[in-house]
Amino acid sequence: MSNQINRNYFYGDKVYLREMTLEDMPYILKWRNDPDIKKWMFIQNDITIEEHLKWFKTRKDRLDYIICDKSNDKPIGTVNFSNIQSKKPEAGKMLGDKSYWGGGYAKDAFSLWLAFGFNKLLFEKIMIKTMANNHANIFLNEKLGFRKIKSVKINISNDNIVDVVLMEKTNKHE
Repeated sequence: MSNQINRNYFYGDKVYLREMTLEDMPYILKWRNDPDIKKWMFIQNDITIEEHLKWFKTRKDRLDYIICDKSNDKPIGTVNFSNIQSKKPEAGKMLGDKSYWGGGYAKDAFSLWLAFGFNKLLFEKIMIKTMANNHANIFLNEKLGFRKIKSVKINISNDNIVDVVLMEKTNKHE
């Protein structure tokens, strides 16, 4: 994989990552409110423009990037790190454009993102929380070197309790 890093852009084989901007809001809202995607989210209600703007303007202790198809510059998803000041930063990903599912784009994007976290941000460990029944995501995480550490139940809203798998990956260069 070609892991070129150019300022705030990260280039892989199929995708590049760039910082999220307010201009990305239409994509984020479309993806985030899609029933096939939001069922895997810990906040499962539809997100309004106002809620997204408030989140975007007040987000702290996190980095959010857009995944773009390298062949046509089309935004297709997001990657993020939250709790970046802690000993256990958490990574997330969303491949929002469903026409890209199963094509290796999430793997390419998340590989770049993890390399950035370990090699540039110098994280020692990266955590992931995922729904226990999101088998495709768990499989991808394991392929990228994450291991399951425990399962927990989380109340995500109005007594909607879900099973969640906590996973971690340790920097191999310690």
